Amino acid sequence: MKPLFRFFAFVAAVAFVACDNFDQSATKFDNVVFLDVSKTSEVQPTTFNNMTPVLERSLQANLAFPVASDTEVSLAVDPSLVAAYNARFRTDWPMLDSKFYELSADRVVIPAGKTVSDVVTLRLHDLMGQGEQQEGALPINETYLLPVRIARSSMAVLGGSDVAYYVVKRSSAITVAAQLTDNWIEFPSLDKYSPNSMIFNGLTAVTYEALVYFDEFAKQNPQGAPVSISSLMGVEQYLLLRVGDTNFERQQLQFDGSGSGAGFGKFPGSDVTKNLEPGRWYHIACTYDQAARTVRIFVDGQIQSEAVGVGVSTQSEENRINLAMRALYNLWDTASEADKPQYEDKKYNTLAAAYQFFIGRSYDDYRPLNGKIAEARVWSVARTPEQIWECMYDVENPKDDPTLIGYWKFNENKGNTIKDYSLYGNDGVAKYDIVWPAGIEIPEINKTEE
Repeated sequence: MKPLFRFFAFVAAVAFVACDNFDQSATKFDNVVFLDVSKTSEVQPTTFNNMTPVLERSLQANLAFPVASDTEVSLAVDPSLVAAYNARFRTDWPMLDSKFYELSADRVVIPAGKTVSDVVTLRLHDLMGQGEQQEGALPINETYLLPVRIARSSMAVLGGSDVAYYVVKRSSAITVAAQLTDNWIEFPSLDKYSPNSMIFNGLTAVTYEALVYFDEFAKQNPQGAPVSISSLMGVEQYLLLRVGDTNFERQQLQFDGSGSGAGFGKFPGSDVTKNLEPGRWYHIACTYDQAARTVRIFVDGQIQSEAVGVGVSTQSEENRINLAMRALYNLWDTASEADKPQYEDKKYNTLAAAYQFFIGRSYDDYRPLNGKIAEARVWSVARTPEQIWECMYDVENPKDDPTLIGYWKFNENKGNTIKDYSLYGNDGVAKYDIVWPAGIEIPEINKTEE
């Protein structure tokens, strides 16, 4: 691996050098051509939702450094590589039928003075078959191989990076999620007064839910300062679901109900036996009910922590839960001049500015999720254990339930806007461009466990 690592470090170093400034004699490597998608791995996970009729993947031919003449490269699908792959990885996957795929081109040119060819598109099509019965569809939850290789080139080929093995699976599981490392989701409409933002205010119970994959539990920010928290969702110092805290287990879930609408404080206590692990998907949920004075944390559909007799002792209009507090205080700004006096106590102030609902952020920019997320939800009720277990991976007919006040599936697979599938349409917007990782497949444990 070390020679290959040094080679790609070299590729990165010369990638920005213009041809007329590049001195090939100064290199220690021969020039080679390779597939960009295979730079780090030949295996290309291509798992997609079972409702996807067409899927496209892009690839290009690359040179290590530019040359003075055009480099011609031929691409081909090579079924003969399937047996070698299965023997190497101890799998038994068949070749994908040719009726399901096509390459947009089988020949590309890397122009003189350049290191990259035009984009070639691998198009997977007719995946759902024909008609209501989906005749001829690619079978669900079965895996196939599609090897694409550099068949010929006028330049030497880099072995090990000349083949891309597309592992194709039409899955019944969730296959799209957003990478929120050093990123987060904001909700502009929740900061403005409207009927759809005010649905987040005046609550007497709350449920947060999400599917979460932790890549790591970072202990330092990019500046090297200590970090003890990963924020999941909610409102800082009010009602926030997170992992870790000062003098608390870095990998343990914490539900912070320090706000006046909850008042149960930081729950539960530190307990190393409740630590989560990186590198796997979890369904995470938390509930709080003022009337029942009960707070719970769920992991994979099961109660992990519970406390009864906590939180506000007496319910009133004054101690309702307000997750869109900015909208509440902006009521004064949107009122007519005649009505403003009655909303004087709702005038926007610095306290309201601090209380903002996010997914993946709280307090500052350095408490990120450091992982992936899908199926995030907020309910205006405390969901029961049975409801949480049954609906961990999907909510059927979400617009039929007015208590589902926010539902962000994170199934866009492109762009930076996260659609709200609830009745209320409070779409999320990413702070930075979202990375949509390929090869996502979230196991549905409530369908496989007894």
